[in-house]
Amino acid sequence: MATAAMPNHSKAASYCEKFLKNFVDESNDNDKESIKYMAQLQQIANRNSKVLRIDLDDVDSFVEQDQSDERYPSFVGELERNTRTFQRLFAEAADRLMPAPDALANSKMDVFDILSEHRKIMDTHARAVEARETGQAVASKGGKGAVPGTVRGGCPDMLLRRFDVYFAPRTKMLPLPMRGVRASHLGHLVRVRGVVTHVTDVKPLVSVVAYTDPETGFEVYQEVTGRTFKPLDNDSKERAKVNRKMQPVMETRGSKFVKFQEARLQELAEEVPEGATPRTLSIHLVGEVTRTMKPGDDVTVTGIFLPEQYTGFRGMRAGLLMSTYLEAHTVQQSKRQYGSAFELSETELAAIEGLGEQGDVYGRLARSIAPEIFGMEDVKKALLLMMVGGQTRLFADGLKLRGDVHVCLMGDPGVAKSQLLKYVSRIMPRAVYTTGKGSSGVGLTAAVLRNQVTKELVLEGGALVLADKGVCCIDEFDKMEEGDRTAIHEVMEQQTVSIAKAGITTTLNTRTTILAAANPAYGRYDRRRSPSENINLPAALLSRFDILWLLLDESSKDNDTRLANHIVRLHLMGRAPAGAVDANNAVNPAEAVVPLKLLRAYIGQARQYEPDVPVQLTEYIASFYAELRQMEKAALGAAATYTTPRTLLSILRLSQALAKLRFSNLVEQSDVDEALRLMRQSKASLESSGPGANGDGGAYEDHISLIYRLIREYSNRSKELEIPYAKIQELTARHNVSRDQIEECVDEYARIALWNVDRDQQGNPVLHLQINDAAFA
Repeated sequence: MATAAMPNHSKAASYCEKFLKNFVDESNDNDKESIKYMAQLQQIANRNSKVLRIDLDDVDSFVEQDQSDERYPSFVGELERNTRTFQRLFAEAADRLMPAPDALANSKMDVFDILSEHRKIMDTHARAVEARETGQAVASKGGKGAVPGTVRGGCPDMLLRRFDVYFAPRTKMLPLPMRGVRASHLGHLVRVRGVVTHVTDVKPLVSVVAYTDPETGFEVYQEVTGRTFKPLDNDSKERAKVNRKMQPVMETRGSKFVKFQEARLQELAEEVPEGATPRTLSIHLVGEVTRTMKPGDDVTVTGIFLPEQYTGFRGMRAGLLMSTYLEAHTVQQSKRQYGSAFELSETELAAIEGLGEQGDVYGRLARSIAPEIFGMEDVKKALLLMMVGGQTRLFADGLKLRGDVHVCLMGDPGVAKSQLLKYVSRIMPRAVYTTGKGSSGVGLTAAVLRNQVTKELVLEGGALVLADKGVCCIDEFDKMEEGDRTAIHEVMEQQTVSIAKAGITTTLNTRTTILAAANPAYGRYDRRRSPSENINLPAALLSRFDILWLLLDESSKDNDTRLANHIVRLHLMGRAPAGAVDANNAVNPAEAVVPLKLLRAYIGQARQYEPDVPVQLTEYIASFYAELRQMEKAALGAAATYTTPRTLLSILRLSQALAKLRFSNLVEQSDVDEALRLMRQSKASLESSGPGANGDGGAYEDHISLIYRLIREYSNRSKELEIPYAKIQELTARHNVSRDQIEECVDEYARIALWNVDRDQQGNPVLHLQINDAAFA
């Protein structure tokens, strides 16, 4: 078996310098900045940057195009196998090539500038004094008898270096499974993907220690390469070798500290073998890489896999065993986070614009949510509005009105509630999926743990904290203990978690959307019992959900046949239908499913808008709310749902979400009508008897008679005998009626010749009422 040749460090160092000096960025049209890395060094010299990021794709292309005698074919491979050494070589090459600051430089001096000038003066004076005493010049660095790891007199390169070198991986480098990172990868550049479960605060980490003699001002420096070091004290033999007359005192102001943060990365659920628990990997973030990840992020980390020796009593017990960690160089978010920094590429913007030109964006996006699941179009519309969300209002006196839309899906087993939750967790960039039986109140909010390094008590965020500004999907919501479920009450309305335990009193942000799924109290929904008996959730919790939808598994020959055909086709094709499926089970390719990536981008773009409700719609919304309250009052306590002032806020949030989907900053009446329709639809699904209470677009009352009555009343008022489909939609917008029900009513009364039906260019019905019809007289 052939062995790899030993790397030639002197040749590698010269090649690092050659690459930095000569690499030309062909994708940059600006000639001044075409030498990519010299431009980066200029930015560092001007104090505008602290990072020298080496893209290994650039190194790879440079090696391939190099035809000189100094060609180094194995350069990239050696770099990936011995990354820490090449990181030092690139830093030294950058020091040699560092240009002088230009006219655009930041001229403001910092502490190290002042100390550097002072050290030059002191070093010149010390060398002059020692030269007079010994009769010979003293080297400015090191010298015979110097302590390993110390620099005598002059400043070390590490102290004066104002940048860090990071490596960006090659595009073809695929992430390794966490269980695939082994001892053979020590010192290598590796990529792993996982979920961030814990991140510490950023703290200073010493990299160069400065010692000063109080009498003479003489300085000695000690570079720290590990997590521990032995200071030079008055009695140390090492100190005597440097200068026997020196009484060293550690000087923190002259030492160099870098930002340090430690994180814990957990293995992805799909990579965990059967019967095993997820593994974790410690991540060290040093310098400008800090604050690039938060708990709950799904990230891909590239870094150097390194060993770390245990220290203290733990090291005595560990013996020859060592821990490992990944020193991060790049952190990539697997899902782009929604927020103020969310930006789309030109390709994505063009795709979104093309989607808007095709029409019915609202319906297509809703059908693209879990397209493998048959039907439930209105439920998917509610989930779409939940992901878009409303507008959070912050008032000057500190009052806050949340904009997140909370949804609860309750129904019989086997109606795909859990699948909907799983799909939503895949769409949203920040999403946590958990179950009620496997979650405690502490696991949902926060726990107090002891930090293994500092031994101080710290808060470890739970599922709701990890899902901050995201979605927390809670399955089997009804299986939670009552004491654990009450922990969610504050989260759902105030969007905070108040902690007072183990001497820690604080408030954590949980700006989280709750998507819950639950089964009825008796396993399956019992028609003989009231909705409140079937739901078995306290009113204080139910009122916090903007939409509570009941999904029932009812027997219907037509629906069961269509569902069976859909499932069989799904198994045969191995994927969801390419378009919408009509009543005849035919696929319409014109209404193709929106890809997941485009769906996520569209939602992210919609969330950037901040719509307001105009004054002219306030009376319209208030009248609907008052009507609901009066209907519940007339029901004498037998109403299926609770209508509270929170219901009014829910209508506003749903209307704002619909305006966001139109990329508008103003809510229109059509948005309010659709929000009211969804609200009626969800309430109709909770009725204890009657057809259509399955959350799939059915209404509780006889929709044919209702639509006919609305058309008749309109004709009597307006004396109109020709009524287009748009007017029928407007008349039925607030009455929980779908397009299929309108078509059914139109066909029903056309058969008995109460009106004639024509079709417009879009295929929508136009009614021509009979003049001699007594019903319209």
